[in-house]
Amino acid sequence: MKEFFLNNKILLFLGLFLSMPSFAQSDIVGKWETRDVIGYTDVFEYSLIKEKQENAARHVTFNLDGTFSCGDTMQCATDCFVFTSGTYAMIGNDQIHLIVENVRFVGLTCGMKKTQKENFSKDLGVFYIHKEGTAIRLISSSGDLQDDKDKMLYTQMLDSFTKEWRSYGYVWSNTDGNQSEEIVKDCKDKRNLINLSNYKIVFSKDESYGNVFLLRENENFHYVVYDALNKRVSLAYPK
Repeated sequence: MKEFFLNNKILLFLGLFLSMPSFAQSDIVGKWETRDVIGYTDVFEYSLIKEKQENAARHVTFNLDGTFSCGDTMQCATDCFVFTSGTYAMIGNDQIHLIVENVRFVGLTCGMKKTQKENFSKDLGVFYIHKEGTAIRLISSSGDLQDDKDKMLYTQMLDSFTKEWRSYGYVWSNTDGNQSEEIVKDCKDKRNLINLSNYKIVFSKDESYGNVFLLRENENFHYVVYDALNKRVSLAYPK
């Protein structure tokens, strides 16, 4: 039993540790590579990597005066290149507010894109800044910093579990539940180690091996795996 709780508390510590770095305005200033043009496509998050040398990648530049510009590197006038620009404001050291004030299209094949999208303003809202080495992730936020940190912690815990799920033991129970709460309610601790009645589902994720639910009571966490094909559910027991 001690080992069972110890494994989960170690995961919690690692999650909290990885979530600790904060971000100041001076850290975001500069040029970053990005997969998506900020504000042009609707995405849940933007992944940015600090640009070390000039290249042909899509990029975004944050300036000290609170403005930013983003777009493709032009290579051929026969293509269509998208550029956005606007303002940003840091909220503390962990959140950023982005507003797009202009979209431009350059190239001979832009067509209706230019007519429909150019010269528009869009408040993208608040994003949580998560630092990963030389990269950062701007993740859409409700504005609640603690909620942002909790979600990042839960994401890291489930990512860690997914890498190690085969190292856990499972004791399956049948379930006819369709909703998450119904499925977890049918999960019985057949080793009589814990009482799940006071635990709440705080996060879930669909994986190839099943649906994973992260349960929490105060500072204790447990994983529950649901096998939808065979309609069965089990706690994940560290071996």
